[in-house]
Amino acid sequence: MYRLLYLLPLLLLACEPEPAEVDTASFDRGKMLTFWADQIIVPAYQDFTAAARTLDASVNAYATAPEPTALATVRTDFATAYLSWQRLSPFMVGPGQQLRLREQLNVYPTDSSRLFAQSDADLTLPSNTDIQGFPALDLLLFGTGDPAQHVEQLQRLTDRILYLATEAEDAWTTTYRATYVANSGNSATASVDRTVNSFVQWYERNLRAGKVGIPAGVFGNGPLPDRAEALYSGDLSRALFLEGLDAASNFFDAELGLATYLDALGVRRDGDLLSTRIRAQFREARTQAASLDRDFATQVTTDNGGMLQLYDALQRNVILLKVDMLQALSINVDFVDADGD
Repeated sequence: MYRLLYLLPLLLLACEPEPAEVDTASFDRGKMLTFWADQIIVPAYQDFTAAARTLDASVNAYATAPEPTALATVRTDFATAYLSWQRLSPFMVGPGQQLRLREQLNVYPTDSSRLFAQSDADLTLPSNTDIQGFPALDLLLFGTGDPAQHVEQLQRLTDRILYLATEAEDAWTTTYRATYVANSGNSATASVDRTVNSFVQWYERNLRAGKVGIPAGVFGNGPLPDRAEALYSGDLSRALFLEGLDAASNFFDAELGLATYLDALGVRRDGDLLSTRIRAQFREARTQAASLDRDFATQVTTDNGGMLQLYDALQRNVILLKVDMLQALSINVDFVDADGD
């Protein structure tokens, strides 16, 4: 049954949004960029930096007095910061891309053997992205018998997260914001094109494939529960997914967002506004996800059909966003995904 469903995207690729030609120059892209910068991206950086600072402080307090109450605070602050990261991750343009925040903060699963064997590894090296960030903290805080035995490593990891968050936020607010808003043209290097590509790539690769498709075994021969996000904290994986999905939906449907852009251009598909169809798919995915186990590793083990259905709902919006929307807005895809979609 699901093999048939995976053929659906190939059929949908033949469909084009209506009308086939629209005047993207008639929309005020600069005003939209200002809204994105001031109302979405910079606030997301500020919230994440604040959460990272709180987490770093609680880990330092735990290192001083490794007691159960302090550990509970660390775990709560970890979850808060991890959720905050989901709201920022879609927007890796400029400083976020240059600092490789996605790679350094959330490559999972973490390499557990190297994490323990190389506790003093140079975290700036690209080869060490899988022994740092939130997945490494997840293992140390929830997957070891006594996190107090790893307090120095916890401090190194949270210091690194706070450093990266601070660097990216400072760059955005001091210099890059003005450059970002001014670059309002319609080209592959313009801010709208880069932001939308970052968003669509994140939706396809990180939200759809990373959080759902890979642990559900869509690209392999069966479920891979050990590939679920937040593997050790367990009941956090669904919450992380929903936070990311809401971030995507809110960005698309913002006051000056992609839905506004599409509607201003009158883009339709099969008689409906394209924005209406995209909104409907966001809602369908959220409804499907809400019915799943809070722990996606448990979900794929006990009832993988639910995860496959969620993947299908997400995949339908990949077509609407990556093909129909980008075509309507005259934005070329600047990334390559090789997972067969």
